[in-house]
This record gives sequence, C-alpha cells and structure tokens, in this order.
Amino acid sequence: MIIIGSGDIGLIMARRMTLEGAKVQAVCEIAPHPGGLKRNIVQCLEDFGIPLLLSHTVTQIHGRDRINGVIIAKVDNNWKPIPGTEKFMSCDTLLLSVGLIPENELAQIAGVQMDEITSGAVTDQDRETSQKGIFACGNALHVHDLADYASEEAEIAGRAAANYILNPMEKTLHIPVIPGDGVRYTVPQFITSAQEDVKVYFRAKNVCKNSIIRAQNGKDVLAEKKVLRIIPSEMETIILPKDRIGNKISEVKISIQEVES
Repeated sequence: MIIIGSGDIGLIMARRMTLEGAKVQAVCEIAPHPGGLKRNIVQCLEDFGIPLLLSHTVTQIHGRDRINGVIIAKVDNNWKPIPGTEKFMSCDTLLLSVGLIPENELAQIAGVQMDEITSGAVTDQDRETSQKGIFACGNALHVHDLADYASEEAEIAGRAAANYILNPMEKTLHIPVIPGDGVRYTVPQFITSAQEDVKVYFRAKNVCKNSIIRAQNGKDVLAEKKVLRIIPSEMETIILPKDRIGNKISEVKISIQEVES
C-alpha cells in the first residue's frame, strides 16, 4: 500500500492498515511539511518504521484490472513534479487522504457569506454568521486538528445562540480580523462586541521557529506571544483583551514574525 496525504486521517490509516496486516510502503506528502500532528507522525509512522516522503507525489498509476505499482516523484516549490526524480514503487493499493472540506450546502442556501480559504462561514467572535441568528461552529466552520477546539467552539456558538434567543443585543462594532504575514486564515473573521476577550484561531502558511505572534491595529500591538515552533497542521490561537477592542480600532491583523534565537 501507498498512502497519499500526511494529514491525521492518512497517518492513522497507515497504522490501522499495518495492524490489519498490510505493508505500508510509504506515505507521500506533496507539501514540504507533514499535514498531521507530531504525535501521530511518531505513533503511526515512526513507531512502525513507515517512511514519510515529503515534497513527493504520485504521478502515474500502473495496472489494469488491479493496481500493481505507482510512480512517485519529488515536487518543486510550486508542487510540480521534478523531471528525473521519478521512482517506481510496487503496491496493490493506493489510499488517498487528501483533505476535508466542510459541508455547507444549508448555509449557502441561507445566503451565509462564505470564506474562500476555509470553505466555511464568515463569522464574528460569537460564531454568528452574516445572516443574523444563524451560527456556525466545528468542522462545518473550519477543519480542526483537535476535538478540544471543536468542542470549545461549540460552547461559544451554543452560548451565543441561547443569548440571542433570551436576551438579544444590538452589536455595534464591525472590526475585520485579517491574516497578515505567515497566516493563512483566521476565525473569527470580524469582531462585533468587546464585552469579552476574543480568542482568535488561525493556521500558519509555513513551518516557523522562534516566532512572535502579533495582533495589531496598524502599528499598535493589541496582543502578542512567543512560540518556539509553529506548523500549518496545528491550530494556533491568540487572545485579544476586551479592553483593547473598541470603536477606535479599524482592523485586527494577525501575523507571524520569526526572530533570531
């Protein structure tokens, strides 16, 4: 077996198929970094001696009635196969684990504004969408790496939905939260209230070491924290204090800056 994709599902399947008696030849990942959690790389690949081939992809599948092998090749920075790096690997099974996309047909029918990066709804800090009274959370909003984050987000949305029914309040702010240097996307995408601290979830574009995560309004730093290592497969967060949020803020930009160790 060859597995394409090093997200958590692909990694866990590598271990499961090994335990079921299959021989997993390799896990191929087109990106230069793994897609899953470090603990899954260790427990599902390294503990079983399964190679992880970064910056590799499958370019050809061989076989007629059944697959009998694949051609894998290294890719460049644009994810294009590099000529001369092709290699044949025998296998009778090719398993594709190439990412999840939130199912949001109902949200789209309701006219909810969607985020092109996450394929989920655009929401405020309460997880309320662009359609008043419609809330979104969990993997329907953006794909999480940890169930803890999905549960935490569900509590935010559930509490806000209950408050909307029992004690509706007019939201007076509309502060965009936008990704800056090194950040792929943020959730929430805008802030409408400063009654509580706002926890912003985001993912990095690339692997970063010895970095500072900053939330800024122009040159004004609203919050920052130091992180030793950041990888795109793991969610990062930063908390915006409620006393730093108000009408004088035009935007919140979340960025990552690597610093010398």
